[in-house]
Amino acid sequence: MKNSRVFPSLPSSLSLLVCGLTVLSASAVRAAECPTSSPDRTEERRALAKEWFARAEAAENANNDVEAVRAYACSMKMVAHAFTAFNLGRVAERSGDLELALKSYKAYLTLKSDAPDKDEVQAKITDLQEKIKEVKENVVGTEPAATEPTAEKPEEAVAPPPEKPGKPSPIEPPPMVTEQAPAGGGTSRLLVWVVGGVGVAALTTGIITNIIARNDMSDCNSKADAGSLAQAQSACNSAKPAAYTSYVMFGIAGAAAVAEGFLLYRIWSRSSGGGDSSEDTSVSLGWLPGGLSLSARGRF
Repeated sequence: MKNSRVFPSLPSSLSLLVCGLTVLSASAVRAAECPTSSPDRTEERRALAKEWFARAEAAENANNDVEAVRAYACSMKMVAHAFTAFNLGRVAERSGDLELALKSYKAYLTLKSDAPDKDEVQAKITDLQEKIKEVKENVVGTEPAATEPTAEKPEEAVAPPPEKPGKPSPIEPPPMVTEQAPAGGGTSRLLVWVVGGVGVAALTTGIITNIIARNDMSDCNSKADAGSLAQAQSACNSAKPAAYTSYVMFGIAGAAAVAEGFLLYRIWSRSSGGGDSSEDTSVSLGWLPGGLSLSARGRF
């Protein structure tokens, strides 16, 4: 009698092999730990992201959603990719982690704003938001109301005996503050010298620049008569800045002369007893966008 052996068929052998590889892959995913920090080099980060993405797919094929979520999250930590974010949201939603699913779907639309399934994913986001809201409301509704501890009745404070009314202490008046009158004469005389110096300097500068402008204009006319139009034009252009400067300086000198006369009159009127002892006169000199401003204010 011959012994008969039963050999497994080829399909059943392949099934056993696939199951064994799946179990080994899932075990490898569980054994590996995600790095605490991503490497500085881009190549290393990409390599780790691909490795953890493959581990996540293997765990998902083994119906181990918990390990798949952990592996997809690690791959997302290494490199933020749109497809990784979508897979993480899908697996997290299936495993019941609604908060992580909502966050991952939002990251997917951020990383891939032109996604063809944008409307579908946006609908998922809206649905997840409603589910999270319902869960929170149910949790809050089932929690027992916190009972506040009964506050103990405080002991009644014994009022102190009323004091006998005494003589009120006198209120000291505030100290007298004496203001020192400003020395108007010294300030006015100093201002006279300042305004006079400005006027003299402006007049001197205006005379010098006017002489320069006249010489340039004479040179311009002579070259124009000689037929050198280009040189004449150059000489005329060089005369313009000096001429404009002299006009401005003459205006400043004239304004300074008016202010000088005004100040001198005020000093004379105070010295002769015809004016008030307080300083009622002020002269200010300042620059404006269009030139120099001289203003005077006084009381007669």
